[in-house]
Amino acid sequence: MIVKFFRRGKGSGAGPLNYLLVTEGKPREGAKVLYGDPKLTEQLINATPYQQKYKSGVLSFTEDANKFSDEQKKDIMQRFEDTLFIGLEPDQYDILWVEHSDKGGRLELNFVIPCQELRSGKSLQPFYAQSDLVRVNAFKNIINKEYELTDPNEPQRKRLINPYVTDAPRPTPYNPKKKKKEDKVVEDTPNTQAIKADIDRQALDSLKEGTLNNRSSVMGFLQGLGFTLERVTEKSISISRPDLKRNIRLKGAIYANGFKGLSQRPEIIESMQEDYERVSDSRGIRDLMTWEKGMEMKKEYHQKRYGDIDIPAPLDLNDMGFTDKVAANKGDDITKEEYSRKLTYSSPRP
Repeated sequence: MIVKFFRRGKGSGAGPLNYLLVTEGKPREGAKVLYGDPKLTEQLINATPYQQKYKSGVLSFTEDANKFSDEQKKDIMQRFEDTLFIGLEPDQYDILWVEHSDKGGRLELNFVIPCQELRSGKSLQPFYAQSDLVRVNAFKNIINKEYELTDPNEPQRKRLINPYVTDAPRPTPYNPKKKKKEDKVVEDTPNTQAIKADIDRQALDSLKEGTLNNRSSVMGFLQGLGFTLERVTEKSISISRPDLKRNIRLKGAIYANGFKGLSQRPEIIESMQEDYERVSDSRGIRDLMTWEKGMEMKKEYHQKRYGDIDIPAPLDLNDMGFTDKVAANKGDDITKEEYSRKLTYSSPRP
């Protein structure tokens, strides 16, 4: 299981809701609301006055949806909510959970969160990478180990290249599909994505030939293709070319510091996998400690920002001029239309 947070979040509530529940004007096959009220979530997003109106993402599994019981799904969702909203009461935030199983049957637990604390109306940011990523990653590792799920951190699952260009939009949801353009690179307007794909292809070919043995050879390989090295970090290499308007950031094991061509050979990867599995218990303890420490810090932050907000007083229908008989909708003192106009609150979501 991996946790993904999508970049989008500035549009209306119809965007994420339509992606999750609708396909070409019809109910989406394999989509099921597990928790929350889609209409309420959409209205809260539309009523949020802040630039970031909602936060959305997915818990994505390689395992089939039918391998999980309803109780297991509920447990994972609740613990994820606890990880994000520690220190807050359930009435202080809204979240919609929608299950997808239309991608080969594998389970996806999608979530949408309006970015507003519901008691005060203050801005609520459920996830900020610099503050929350370590804690959320620890949650992911704990769930994967406890439920014996696919571990994306295993050496045998590491990708040698990252197919996405820096700041290029990932194939994330919530946006209208655009018409496909011809897959050609125009000479006077270079296609950055196509250039990066070609670099990755040649790098993999060179790796198979044994000409890429370490990071120095990778940098020499890039310079040999006519690129200038603009920035070299722990996990990536940024390159430029005179005819390109922006730099290209190359990510993946091949471009990372400490890359060793030999380590990508099958027998070495198998050995690394065995080492990884051998320290599974100690790694689990470290993840738990990281998660608990992060939870303490997040709870302190939430209590400092929202802790002085009082619970709203219950709505008293008698104070609004209703009798108990009318409030129960059993009398004829007023018309149904008049009753509906005065009854402006919504019942709790399931």
